[in-house]
Amino acid sequence: MKRVFVLFTCLFFLISLPLEVFAWGSGTHAYFAKQLSEGKLNAEEVYGATVPDLFNLMLDSPYYDDLVGLTHKQATKVKTKARKMGLEDFAFGFVSHNEVWGADYTAHESGRTTLEGYVVTQSRVLALSLKPPLQDILEQGGISSPSFIAGALAAGVSHPFIETAIDLLIKRNEDPSIGSALRQSAQDRPPAVQDLLVTAYGKSLARKTKMSEEEAINFIRESETQYQQLMVRYGEILTEEEPLALQALADQGSGLLKEYLTLLTGKEIDIPPDLIIEFLTLAIQQVEDTYQGELTSTLTYLKGRMRSYLSSILRRRR
Repeated sequence: MKRVFVLFTCLFFLISLPLEVFAWGSGTHAYFAKQLSEGKLNAEEVYGATVPDLFNLMLDSPYYDDLVGLTHKQATKVKTKARKMGLEDFAFGFVSHNEVWGADYTAHESGRTTLEGYVVTQSRVLALSLKPPLQDILEQGGISSPSFIAGALAAGVSHPFIETAIDLLIKRNEDPSIGSALRQSAQDRPPAVQDLLVTAYGKSLARKTKMSEEEAINFIRESETQYQQLMVRYGEILTEEEPLALQALADQGSGLLKEYLTLLTGKEIDIPPDLIIEFLTLAIQQVEDTYQGELTSTLTYLKGRMRSYLSSILRRRR
């Protein structure tokens, strides 16, 4: 029983590792934000559309559910505070991401072309393909229970691989400039964004986590700074030609997965970068025939929801 507990504790930690490289569909959220702005780059809106994921780097935190719930399910807190701070465009993008009805809702809860969330459905299929090569590596490394560990590992990494694959396909087929848009939006983000997040979530975070209010404020500021840097790095990767982007993701991802497996098994097990490229290529091949239909349907859905959001803003201005 203790072994199972340790394993799942480590698996929980695992998902935070690829997030330092695989930025969970940030390119896709940036794409939706640009399309909601009629294809024009509104840097505040694009960055806002990615920011609900700023706490995704902290999946190993005991407060993860609270952190993600604040940004993904309480988006109206940013909306209501943004006007006084001159950050309405940022808030527009932020709200488009949310998990209650926004783009994350279609990815994780109820897809436009799938009964379940589109990414959830695709991740489950991909995990079946990832398990055998992972199991082979574990067996060669002399790891006990390789099938069990490989299955759990495949399930853990399939989600970021699918979302990263969609980002790469958007860059390839829909918007070659999406990487530079993401990078620019992070580089140009208004400093007042941190004040907005503190105003919206500082007290709630302190209450949920029993931090002092000062600790919660510092935590939010530091988290947003780290996230901004991640968006710059990920945007830079998406500006590269696809083979170079895949190589950059693979070089970093293989090291992170090796670190995880060492933590989990006590043995150093190499994950070749070529295997990460193979996994990403499998993910791209799996979704390339269906992702455009999901993007189009989700965008139509978002435009309808965002019209309601804009109407509420206009009513407040009267």
